[in-house]
Amino acid sequence: MYFAFDISSLQWTLLQLGLLAVVISFVTFMIRVLPLRRHRKSDDEGDTAGALEDVAVIVYSHDDDSGLATLLPQIFAQDYPGRFEVVVVNEGESAAVTDVVSTMQLTHRNLYLTCTPDGVRNLSRKKLAITLGIKATRMPVIVLTTAGSEIDSPLWLRSMTRHFSSDTSTEVVLGFAAAPPYDDRAMGARARSFDFVADSAAWVSPAIRRHPWRGTEHNLAYRRELFFRNKGFSRHLNLRNGDDDIFVSEITNGTNTVVELSPESLVYVPGANSPRAFSDEKARRSFTSRFIPHRPRLLGGVAFTSYFLAPIFALAVGILSPYNTCAWAMSAAVLILWYLTGLIWTVAVKVLHGRRLLLTLPFLAFFRPVRKFKRGLRSIFKHGKRYTWE
Repeated sequence: MYFAFDISSLQWTLLQLGLLAVVISFVTFMIRVLPLRRHRKSDDEGDTAGALEDVAVIVYSHDDDSGLATLLPQIFAQDYPGRFEVVVVNEGESAAVTDVVSTMQLTHRNLYLTCTPDGVRNLSRKKLAITLGIKATRMPVIVLTTAGSEIDSPLWLRSMTRHFSSDTSTEVVLGFAAAPPYDDRAMGARARSFDFVADSAAWVSPAIRRHPWRGTEHNLAYRRELFFRNKGFSRHLNLRNGDDDIFVSEITNGTNTVVELSPESLVYVPGANSPRAFSDEKARRSFTSRFIPHRPRLLGGVAFTSYFLAPIFALAVGILSPYNTCAWAMSAAVLILWYLTGLIWTVAVKVLHGRRLLLTLPFLAFFRPVRKFKRGLRSIFKHGKRYTWE
């Protein structure tokens, strides 16, 4: 076999670009994933004992009486030594929701219900519902979740509130909510699971590094005083959404925010990764994210773009001279990158409760920029109700 060591300027340039892409993608993936593992380990070792604040659990519902029937018993089963009350806030007036709450009130006197009027116009009914719920309580700490969520651990409330105390500066706790990884059986389930993990890492990892910019509506806690100090959602009441990303970006900073990833704090959201729900969620996030001025998400874009370009450069070098040492070196670098990337993202998948992807993971990571581009195009042409007057 003949090896040509005369490397042309084009091949040399492609080799340099390819190796640079390999290094950039590997380093940026490490920066994105390693904080997740370290923080998860520290959360596992965390203490939930000691004095705990009085808490109000705000449960947002949009006529989801069946979800409430499942969730409310899970909340009242919490092993919480402090005082807590539950306020269900329903978007609109629903007889079915009222029946579920009324039945539970027979045995739980710390359960309350408030609804937004059906005739509300030019105002986000969701934000109005949450605001009414927060105003209805006098508890100093607010924990928010949704009727479509499920809570497995009786220590969820302890885990989400253990960071609040008089001798700490913590005012916000960002919890995590995951879709049951194997419930989604529709076509493209593996790609959606990987994209969910990658999108989650894009906000969880920066928050761990003291650059918080969003949370999840299904598992979020903050001080009631902070809500009113920020004047609630007043800056973006004309937007239907934004209560867990735009609002969180307003109230968080590097000193007042903690990320909670312990297994006890986890909330599951059945159906969140179904094709319809996943697509709607991505479109919603794509729209509201433009109103967040400081978004430390460039790292993820650079990482996956570099990961996408590295094998393309390797292929170009191989086409120019298939038996060139340059081509062999570039191919070996890409294979090593794909192997290491699989190991790195396996950690993220485990911490963020995705499905095991095994050998498909490098290919899913490779085509992620393509999927994001297609979703971006669909979001442009897909009209959704984004403003309150629509």
